[in-house]
Amino acid sequence: MRASKVPLNELRRVVIAASVGNIIEWYDFYIFGSLASILAVKFFEKSHPVAAFLSTVAICSVTRSVASTRSSSR
Repeated sequence: MRASKVPLNELRRVVIAASVGNIIEWYDFYIFGSLASILAVKFFEKSHPVAAFLSTVAICSVTRSVASTRSSSR
């Protein structure tokens, strides 16, 4: 199979778009992790901090999945 020639400006545009998307995703992951540790202390028992953190991560993950499913179906 032969590789198709892609113009340099098109390749540059794709790389920049992928890089920006990756930066936004990592920033979102950082905010999520920081917020999860704060919410774990506020909403769950303090006697089991690891269980509280894991519960917060599970709830946030399910909520994000449902929200992304609803927004993509519109």
